[in-house]
Amino acid sequence: MKQEKSNDVDLYLRRTPKLLRDLMIEVRAIIWMTIPDVEETIKFTVPFYSRQGLLCYLSPLKKKDGIYIGFAKGYLMSDESGIFTGKNLKQIRHIEFRKSSDIKKKMLREYLEEAMMLNELKRDIFLFK
Repeated sequence: MKQEKSNDVDLYLRRTPKLLRDLMIEVRAIIWMTIPDVEETIKFTVPFYSRQGLLCYLSPLKKKDGIYIGFAKGYLMSDESGIFTGKNLKQIRHIEFRKSSDIKKKMLREYLEEAMMLNELKRDIFLFK
Protein backbone atom coordinates (compact mmCIF):
# COMPACT_ATOMS: atom_id res chain seq x y z
CA MET A 1 0.00 0.00 0.00
CA LYS A 2 1.44 3.33 -1.04
CA GLN A 3 1.84 5.90 1.72
CA GLU A 4 1.01 9.54 1.24
CA LYS A 5 3.91 11.93 0.95
CA SER A 6 4.41 13.94 4.10
CA ASN A 7 2.97 17.44 4.24
CA ASP A 8 5.77 18.25 6.69
CA VAL A 9 8.35 17.37 4.04
CA ASP A 10 6.48 19.44 1.46
CA LEU A 11 6.63 22.39 3.86
CA TYR A 12 10.34 21.75 4.50
CA LEU A 13 10.99 21.77 0.75
CA ARG A 14 9.04 25.00 0.22
CA ARG A 15 11.32 26.66 2.79
CA THR A 16 14.51 25.32 1.20
CA PRO A 17 16.57 27.43 -1.28
CA LYS A 18 15.78 26.60 -4.92
CA LEU A 19 19.03 24.80 -5.82
CA LEU A 20 18.77 22.51 -2.80
CA ARG A 21 15.00 22.09 -3.19
CA ASP A 22 15.32 21.00 -6.83
CA LEU A 23 17.97 18.41 -5.94
CA MET A 24 15.94 17.14 -2.99
CA ILE A 25 12.79 16.84 -5.09
CA GLU A 26 14.68 14.83 -7.70
CA VAL A 27 16.18 12.45 -5.12
CA ARG A 28 12.84 12.23 -3.29
CA ALA A 29 11.16 11.10 -6.51
CA ILE A 30 13.76 8.33 -6.93
CA ILE A 31 13.20 7.21 -3.33
CA TRP A 32 9.43 7.02 -3.90
CA MET A 33 9.87 5.26 -7.25
CA THR A 34 12.21 2.69 -5.72
CA ILE A 35 10.32 2.15 -2.45
CA PRO A 36 6.65 3.07 -3.02
CA ASP A 37 5.63 2.14 0.55
CA VAL A 38 8.39 4.15 2.22
CA GLU A 39 7.38 6.31 5.17
CA GLU A 40 8.44 9.94 4.93
CA THR A 41 8.71 12.30 7.88
CA ILE A 42 10.82 15.05 9.38
CA LYS A 43 13.30 13.77 11.99
CA PHE A 44 16.26 15.67 13.37
CA THR A 45 15.08 18.67 11.26
CA VAL A 46 15.48 16.93 7.85
CA PRO A 47 13.39 14.60 5.62
CA PHE A 48 13.80 10.97 6.74
CA TYR A 49 12.68 7.81 4.97
CA SER A 50 11.84 4.57 6.77
CA ARG A 51 10.71 1.08 5.89
CA GLN A 52 11.12 -1.56 8.56
CA GLY A 53 13.51 0.85 10.23
CA LEU A 54 15.40 3.98 9.20
CA LEU A 55 16.69 3.88 5.61
CA CYS A 56 18.00 7.29 4.65
CA TYR A 57 17.60 11.03 4.90
CA LEU A 58 18.19 14.14 2.81
CA SER A 59 20.21 17.09 4.07
CA PRO A 60 21.96 20.19 2.72
CA LEU A 61 25.75 20.08 2.58
CA LYS A 62 27.41 22.31 5.19
CA LYS A 63 28.34 24.96 2.60
CA LYS A 64 24.78 24.80 1.17
CA ASP A 65 26.19 24.17 -2.31
CA GLY A 66 24.41 20.85 -2.67
CA ILE A 67 22.72 18.04 -0.75
CA TYR A 68 23.50 14.55 0.36
CA ILE A 69 21.54 11.41 0.99
CA GLY A 70 22.65 9.75 4.20
CA PHE A 71 22.16 6.01 4.61
CA ALA A 72 21.40 5.01 8.20
CA LYS A 73 23.22 1.67 7.86
CA GLY A 74 25.75 2.84 5.31
CA TYR A 75 28.62 1.19 7.15
CA LEU A 76 27.05 -2.18 6.27
CA MET A 77 26.54 -1.33 2.60
CA SER A 78 28.87 -2.54 -0.14
CA ASP A 79 29.48 0.85 -1.84
CA GLU A 80 30.45 -0.90 -5.07
CA SER A 81 30.73 2.44 -6.87
CA GLY A 82 33.05 3.86 -4.21
CA ILE A 83 31.08 7.09 -3.92
CA PHE A 84 30.33 7.17 -0.20
CA THR A 85 31.55 10.06 1.89
CA GLY A 86 31.19 10.34 5.65
CA LYS A 87 33.43 7.36 6.27
CA ASN A 88 34.64 9.04 9.45
CA LEU A 89 31.14 8.56 10.91
CA LYS A 90 30.30 5.48 12.93
CA GLN A 91 27.35 4.19 10.88
CA ILE A 92 26.09 6.71 8.33
CA ARG A 93 27.52 7.05 4.83
CA HIS A 94 26.63 9.82 2.36
CA ILE A 95 26.32 10.37 -1.36
CA GLU A 96 26.72 14.03 -2.31
CA PHE A 97 24.93 15.87 -5.13
CA ARG A 98 25.82 19.40 -6.20
CA LYS A 99 23.94 19.43 -9.50
CA SER A 100 21.28 17.31 -11.15
CA SER A 101 23.79 15.54 -13.39
CA ASP A 102 25.47 14.16 -10.23
CA ILE A 103 22.36 12.06 -9.57
CA LYS A 104 22.87 8.67 -11.22
CA LYS A 105 19.34 7.26 -10.99
CA LYS A 106 20.12 3.59 -11.60
CA MET A 107 22.99 3.58 -9.12
CA LEU A 108 20.96 5.45 -6.49
CA ARG A 109 18.10 2.97 -6.87
CA GLU A 110 20.57 0.10 -6.32
CA TYR A 111 21.85 1.74 -3.12
CA LEU A 112 18.28 2.29 -1.90
CA GLU A 113 17.40 -1.34 -2.64
CA GLU A 114 20.46 -2.51 -0.68
CA ALA A 115 19.50 -0.30 2.28
CA MET A 116 15.98 -1.73 2.18
CA MET A 117 17.36 -5.27 2.03
CA LEU A 118 19.53 -4.62 5.11
CA ASN A 119 16.43 -3.53 7.05
CA GLU A 120 14.54 -6.64 5.92
CA LEU A 121 17.44 -8.91 6.90
CA LYS A 122 17.64 -7.33 10.34
CA ARG A 123 13.94 -7.92 10.83
CA ASP A 124 14.21 -11.54 9.65
CA ILE A 125 17.12 -12.23 12.01
CA PHE A 126 15.02 -11.09 14.99
CA LEU A 127 12.00 -13.11 13.81
CA PHE A 128 14.01 -16.34 13.89
CA LYS A 129 15.62 -15.88 17.31
